Amino acid sequence: MARCARCCLRNSIRIVNLVMLLCGAGMIIYSLWLQKKWDESIAEFPRSSSPLKPWFIYTFLGVGIIVCLSTIGGYIITNCISNSTLCLYIVAICCLLFLEVAVIVAIFFKIDWGKQISTYTGQKNTDFEILVSIHVKISRAIMLLILVAQIIVVILAAILLAAGTEPRTHLQEADTSVLNQSFLMPAEPPGFAETSGQVCRRCGTVLSPRGENAPRGCFSRIKSLLRRRFQRTNTVY
Repeated sequence: MARCARCCLRNSIRIVNLVMLLCGAGMIIYSLWLQKKWDESIAEFPRSSSPLKPWFIYTFLGVGIIVCLSTIGGYIITNCISNSTLCLYIVAICCLLFLEVAVIVAIFFKIDWGKQISTYTGQKNTDFEILVSIHVKISRAIMLLILVAQIIVVILAAILLAAGTEPRTHLQEADTSVLNQSFLMPAEPPGFAETSGQVCRRCGTVLSPRGENAPRGCFSRIKSLLRRRFQRTNTVY
């Protein structure tokens, strides 16, 4: 079955969203377990008038929920895609990225959790402090990986938006071939545009027969798709 670059991009976005969905579900489970360990450990110390809040756990849980919701929305958009919905999706993910970066910097990098716990318990290098320090580092690393995955999704979606989400049908190929014909050349027989290349069974895009049916890398498919789109735009104008 022949596949076009658009299908490769959509499948790539689906795969990355699926991985992020699994990571988001894991973040929710991990944060709930971490909240339980926090409550058990903090109960061993005398209560204070100003209890210490585990904001890094709340942040981790919130980001996990946002990641799950955004990946579900991304999967829906890749199934019923258009230029407007794809552009809206890119803007929404970029806004979430900026918000996540601000929260991560404020909670995980500017707050010294080991020092806060030492101040709260009045002791240094306790098992509770060591436990929290380890899990803060783990949570920070996971959230950075999630940010990288979201950036990859935005890049893939931007490439798909630049390439165009609407497939090239048989009629579009036939019209393009007619416009490119010279008056000195004989007209092509009917059905030539349909039989000169394979058709992607997923989106209906007509593939060029000039070596594009051979297996190639995803980057080569994207370059070929962008080149054909720009050439078609120049031909129409």
